[in-house]
Amino acid sequence: MTNLVKTGFEKIIDFFNDELEVNQPIAIAEVVEKTGFSWSFIKKTLAKISNDYDGFHFEKSGSTWITWKDRDHIIPKLENTCSRFLDDEDEC
Repeated sequence: MTNLVKTGFEKIIDFFNDELEVNQPIAIAEVVEKTGFSWSFIKKTLAKISNDYDGFHFEKSGSTWITWKDRDHIIPKLENTCSRFLDDEDEC
């Protein structure tokens, strides 16, 4: 039997994909309230998501951390895409 228990990381990804509207910023405090996870866990997880996923934004606005998605679903970054070659060309 497959273990269907999701990790906190997976639950936060699901929250972003299922609950947030595209281009509608949300404060970290609201993510804490809606998910039940601690502020520090969410901030640490969002930092990881911002490094490893596309379609996701996480930044400080004034004294508040905000986050939003710019597509229907945030997805893991793909390493071998055409844009990678454009980035590599800039380094030459």
